Amino acid sequence: MSKILLLNFTESDAGIISKAGFAVERGYLGAYQPQEYWAFQTPHPIYEYDVLIYNSADTLELENEFTKQNNLLKEKGSLEALTNFAGTPYLRIYFAGQYNGLPTLLHGGLPFLNLTNAEQNISLFFETTQVGATFAIREMHRLVAGLKGDISAVHQFLSSGDINPFNHFPVLVSRSGQEVAAYGTNRDTAGKAVPKYVVLPNMKNAARASVEILQVVEKVRPQLFPDRNKNSWLDGAEFMLPDELAKEKELQDKTAEILAVEIRLRGEIEELKKENAFIRQLLTATEEPKVQSDQRLSAVVRKSFEFLGFSVQDIDQRTKSAIRKEDFWVSEADFFAITEVTGTSNTNPKVKEFHDILGRIATIYKRQTDLIPEGISNVSGLLVLNYDYERHPDRRPKAYTGEWEHIIESAIEQSIGILSTVELHKIIMAVKKGNLTKEHARLILKKPGRIEYDG
Repeated sequence: MSKILLLNFTESDAGIISKAGFAVERGYLGAYQPQEYWAFQTPHPIYEYDVLIYNSADTLELENEFTKQNNLLKEKGSLEALTNFAGTPYLRIYFAGQYNGLPTLLHGGLPFLNLTNAEQNISLFFETTQVGATFAIREMHRLVAGLKGDISAVHQFLSSGDINPFNHFPVLVSRSGQEVAAYGTNRDTAGKAVPKYVVLPNMKNAARASVEILQVVEKVRPQLFPDRNKNSWLDGAEFMLPDELAKEKELQDKTAEILAVEIRLRGEIEELKKENAFIRQLLTATEEPKVQSDQRLSAVVRKSFEFLGFSVQDIDQRTKSAIRKEDFWVSEADFFAITEVTGTSNTNPKVKEFHDILGRIATIYKRQTDLIPEGISNVSGLLVLNYDYERHPDRRPKAYTGEWEHIIESAIEQSIGILSTVELHKIIMAVKKGNLTKEHARLILKKPGRIEYDG
């Protein structure tokens, strides 16, 4: 029976993998202290295991559980098992978390792979097209790519050193091209590619990800788990007949074509998501300084108006109390509106926001010779509000209802539109779906009072 060593997994995690039918034992491997001490504890020497799975997670709780720790630097056999990639364990799986004292993946028996610190909060991952490369394994590529949605955090990027004895295949990369997830293969005696290692970032559930990896490895390298199917070698290419091999090749070619289309479409979807991001951001954007300028509320509102065909011109940028604002001229034909954008997590916008735009319009009229473009006789107002933005848009109240309904009446009298980003989002979505033309959308947004879309 093949033996699997889990380093830095909880008993509950081990139970998940064991219930999937794999024989596992637990151990502990702490942070590396150069030339001094490397805490570890395993039931047997590391070289006695067929598979090594290392989890670079918070080990404080495990450190208290494994109290009979030894110094790995003085355990020649186990230390050599980590540095000797030609022997056992045959398969090595590494979940890269926070820095653990080494710039390589030696903790997982992969000293030829390097680690560098990643930026915080990386959220975009792109699939590579190396699935059809020589000695790549399609099943492994699809497995690693399919785990993208289970990534919890990326703390470190990985890269292959010049001495990598295996075929290294990056599968997921960041927008800047840094490697996030990869696998490596070698050739067996029959010249077939077999998996040697898999590297993933922190996962939401490393145990379940390990099960998925082991199940795929079992299919592509059944010799590693002979106890699970004693006659599994009969399914190998060595015993396939010519017509079966031909059909297998046809299947692989078709699968490669489909996967290539899938990778292309996924890339196009990611680009469309980036292009359309401002529409979703309307519902949550703020003017916090830590937010990138092109993702702030004022920027996404401006982009929304420009998308609908308005001309938008900056007036100024300023800060009032905890609410940041941006003033625009929003215009089209004879429509000309001073526009203020405000965001707050409060359940309702403050009355002050309406009074501010009233005062702004009054100031503009006093200085109309140098602020109002020539030929414009009427100046409207447009107050764009993103409030209660931590709650689902369907549960947010309408602006200035109840005792503040008179604000809406005043807005109509003063030719001021009151527009929530929820309604602006609805309008743009209707345009995107083809239920509303941009021209009709602009007519809706030119109306005074509370602006709503009921389509």
